[in-house]
Amino acid sequence: MMHRFTLAALAAVLVHAPASAEGRPKTLEELFAPLSQGVCVKIDDVRKVSATVQLTPDQFQFVRAFWMAVPPASRELPPGDKAFLAKDAEGIAVLGLYDDAGQVCAVFKATDWLERLVDKVGRGESGKPGQPT
Repeated sequence: MMHRFTLAALAAVLVHAPASAEGRPKTLEELFAPLSQGVCVKIDDVRKVSATVQLTPDQFQFVRAFWMAVPPASRELPPGDKAFLAKDAEGIAVLGLYDDAGQVCAVFKATDWLERLVDKVGRGESGKPGQPT
């Protein structure tokens, strides 16, 4: 089932992650460390570490486009068919992309203002000329 991302939805599922078994990542930063060496992680592992919300198809396109625009930019589309927002117990928020096999290979930290924009996209809002978003 596709869940529409809203800040209220994330707040409803945000809980402190239980202590992980020894050697297993406890934070999103620890979990995503292998990405810097080109090693992907599983979306199921992300869900074990943090509250995670799958984004809508429109939000996926927005996040993918934003990922392309944020340094370090790639000349290739990032791998992924879906997008998610994850927030761990330490308050770190991450937007990421994952494929149909559940592999997460592209993530970036989400600032508060970016979370709000993604939320607006999920609600179908768009900026109007002459009006701030």
